[in-house]
Amino acid sequence: MSQTFEQLIKFTTDSVGLERTFRFFQSIVLVLSSYALPFDLLLTALTFATATTPSPAAVHVALKGLNQRLGLARRFFRLFRFLDFFNSAQKLASRISTAEGAGVLTRLHPWLDVFSRTFNGMYLLLEATTMIDALQVPGLALWTPEREKAITVEAQRFWLFALVCGAAFNVAQIMLVASTTPRPEAAKAAASKTSPEIKGSADEKTADGGPDEKEREESERLWRQEISTKVYKLGRGAVANALDTVLPGTTVGWINVGPGVVGSAMFVTTILTGMDVWERCGREVAGVK
Repeated sequence: MSQTFEQLIKFTTDSVGLERTFRFFQSIVLVLSSYALPFDLLLTALTFATATTPSPAAVHVALKGLNQRLGLARRFFRLFRFLDFFNSAQKLASRISTAEGAGVLTRLHPWLDVFSRTFNGMYLLLEATTMIDALQVPGLALWTPEREKAITVEAQRFWLFALVCGAAFNVAQIMLVASTTPRPEAAKAAASKTSPEIKGSADEKTADGGPDEKEREESERLWRQEISTKVYKLGRGAVANALDTVLPGTTVGWINVGPGVVGSAMFVTTILTGMDVWERCGREVAGVK
């Protein structure tokens, strides 16, 4: 219980975790303001808490303002994150430019990750240029309203490209995960080539009647468990990227859905992507201990 509480503290004080928390609240606000049943439940709760019946129109206005404020707060956490994406894309491109793979998919699929990071960097860079305008301070604006809207649409277009490339990369990784994860026999053979002690121990076991069957079964079970964990995390990322395309797709005009669908998709993907941050915070807490 103590470790879980420390993990929660780590998550809510981590910049990415806090941004995911605000995104979670923003998705709830969108759902509440878009569907009749959740909105009626909200009105009932407000009536019970305040002993007065609030105006539905006033509540809608309050939810719209809250949605805008939460969206603006989230932008502060990713203001300079485009630097991280450009840097990681450059390093990854340099590392794989000279790498050789066994097949076409093995050689080409890492570039999907490079494209995804580059498009994300472009999205965040364009978004950062409209930060001053987003503050809505009277007399303080970098762009005209028309230019700001055009930049925002182009930024969302880059985000859409990044999500598509990210989902494709995750699917390609799932197809290759079994071949890129060494089996226990292959790992043991590679270790025996570099370590005479391991090779000698293996020879002794063979001379005594072969390798331990239980040890081999346990290694096989751990290998399958490792593959299942990788496939689960990659599949989770692919689903999150695919669902997130609804958000920029709506802004660009390529996907025609209402704000309720956008809020629902945001709710699901926030949980899926937040799980990665939650697990990372758990590992960091366990490492400290």
